[in-house]
Amino acid sequence: MQPMTTPVARHGIDVAAVRDHFPALSRTEDGRPIAFLDGPAGTQLPRECVDGMVDYIRTSQANHGGAFSTSRASDALVAEARAAAADFLGAPEPDEVVFGPNMTTITFGLSRAVARELHEGDEIVLSRMEHDANVAPWLAIAEERSLVVRWLEVDGEDCTLALDRLESVIGPRTRLVAVGLASNAVGTVNDVARVIAAAHGYGALAFVDAVHAAPHMAIDVIALDADFLVCSPYKFFAPHLGLLYGRRELLERLPAYRVRPAGDQPPGKWETGTPQLEGIAGLLGTFDYLASLGRAYGGASSDSTRRESLRAAMRAIVEYERGLVGPLVEGLLALPGARVLGITEPTRFDARVPTVALTLAGHDPHEVARHLASRAINVWDGDMYAVELMRALGLGDEGVVRIGLVHYNTADEVARVLAALDELV
Repeated sequence: MQPMTTPVARHGIDVAAVRDHFPALSRTEDGRPIAFLDGPAGTQLPRECVDGMVDYIRTSQANHGGAFSTSRASDALVAEARAAAADFLGAPEPDEVVFGPNMTTITFGLSRAVARELHEGDEIVLSRMEHDANVAPWLAIAEERSLVVRWLEVDGEDCTLALDRLESVIGPRTRLVAVGLASNAVGTVNDVARVIAAAHGYGALAFVDAVHAAPHMAIDVIALDADFLVCSPYKFFAPHLGLLYGRRELLERLPAYRVRPAGDQPPGKWETGTPQLEGIAGLLGTFDYLASLGRAYGGASSDSTRRESLRAAMRAIVEYERGLVGPLVEGLLALPGARVLGITEPTRFDARVPTVALTLAGHDPHEVARHLASRAINVWDGDMYAVELMRALGLGDEGVVRIGLVHYNTADEVARVLAALDELV
């Protein structure tokens, strides 16, 4: 495994050195290397993550809260991973970070807690852009509490939120606004800070789904002014876990559904049951990997803090991924019968991540995905759980083909997927 230690930010990411950290990328199918372009549904894991999980299981497996050494080691592991997660999210305090099984479960739990402070006729605002994990929990409490649901609509031309209508949707009765930082289906990066400012103008809470943003951009909950923000580490090179950031006063005030011995203080009151300790060990390894990426390619130094190194890593990732998505979009637009959803103008690529959705005339998305799979290219097809968005775009029945790039993907893989699609059409 090639080390990533020398700052070389001006040269960009050395993708060969990066790929050497991901064991799964060496896998082949019928003699061909697999192109993992399925990252939006779950990324591959660096060796640092895998080793962290294995080492914990092999040497320190124990529940937390005990007096003996392996339990104390588990407690220390959770504390360090929580601090690292706070650095990754830009949270002021580690105790504002809550671990959970996944974003969906966390959101359902938190929505129930928020619902206890809502009353009939109160309004919540949702967006048509969302993964259903940031829609269904809020629709459920709206039904239970007789709330009014208002929608931020989507401009179908470029798959962006119609923020020019924001003030007509958010108003004095608004109690909560739930919005995604980046679309998992079409890659749009939303101006969440503008939405949050409008929500806070009326005293409403702002809940941000950052699941799809986390692999592609630096997250700063303070800059966004988010009240809550959720993401899923298995989407950014870590095991199956969920992360919640919440303002401390909100985590303290809201009534969590919990077992009584959990106490009434965050983060413990929000972490139901024994945490996935081996997964948390792997997550800490992922943060170590990303910090090393920031030192090698993002301009951070050995004297930089972990928070600085993680932010530097995301800067390097943004720069590298932008060099991949341009040729991909350009090549797709040249395909006969291809329709690329979302932002396609290179001058606006700062408003999208390298997740590209398309339809191909005469070929249903599942057929396209099967064709690519036969060429050892992994992509997803369907509605991507973006139910409202697909309905708004008239694609509810079949959905789209989704090509998802991350920083371990290569220009050669982009060329492979374009060649395979050209072969199909």
